[in-house]
Amino acid sequence: MSLLLAAACKNEQAPSPVSGGVNCDVAKITTSYALAAIQTNCTNRGCHPGGNSPAVADFSTATTLKSYINTHRSTFELRAIGSLADMPQSQGFPALSQGMKDSIACWIAHGLPDQ
Repeated sequence: MSLLLAAACKNEQAPSPVSGGVNCDVAKITTSYALAAIQTNCTNRGCHPGGNSPAVADFSTATTLKSYINTHRSTFELRAIGSLADMPQSQGFPALSQGMKDSIACWIAHGLPDQ
């Protein structure tokens, strides 16, 4: 006999990875979560704060992050969340965790939902 357990997640925390990744069918990742993760790992480290190089990759607000992803989705996926992603790239910071990459990928796959 098997037992199925379901757990709800809050918008403020990423779901725990399940057997190789986040289950995008049930994960509810919102813009506020994705933006907080991106700002912690990409903006606050001086890499994509807006207003300087690389100016096109401004992740300082939800609007600019969404605009970049909508315009450069394949580049964002390749560099930030893909299997060979190399971000963050400088200053010896650790790469994004697989759970974080999966959560952001779910957010993108669901159309960048705010709620």
